[in-house]
Amino acid sequence: MRLGHAIALVGALALMLVMAMDWYSTEQGDEARRIESITDNPSGAEAGEIDRRLNEQAREVAEGEEKNAFQADGLIDRILLGLMIGAIALAALTAIARAAGAKPTEGLGPAGLAALFATAAAIVLAYRIIQEPGLDAATNVKVGAPLALLPLAMIALGSAWALRADDEEAPDAGAA
Repeated sequence: MRLGHAIALVGALALMLVMAMDWYSTEQGDEARRIESITDNPSGAEAGEIDRRLNEQAREVAEGEEKNAFQADGLIDRILLGLMIGAIALAALTAIARAAGAKPTEGLGPAGLAALFATAAAIVLAYRIIQEPGLDAATNVKVGAPLALLPLAMIALGSAWALRADDEEAPDAGAA
């Protein structure tokens, strides 16, 4: 297994974690999180029932308004999800196959496809960060969406490096 495969695999694992983070919210969801953070979360017999109920309701409203990569429901979000899952699967498949001793494939192969899927996903994600779901004034991009660009870059660059190294190795094998 090459260093590029390892980088792509680490990027794929990181992307799975980042996809579960909050990507989008609304003004109402952000306000509910703010209310949740400023209300004391009392416990015990001295706790106020009103404060506890307010905190629970604020948390429920915020969770209802926040979306991660799996929950976003627009067509572009579904395309993005498919590209990211494809990049993850191809990067993991390539790294595991190479670690098991598989020979490099000729042409684009799964490493090249992983690089293409990750690059396409990064482009669609950058568009989605700029063009937020719903009304731009009412929707906020959370930390998960921009953070996903980093593991996508790791998958794309790692897979491209591995593919290039595999291509450089192939002529040597034919000459021997």
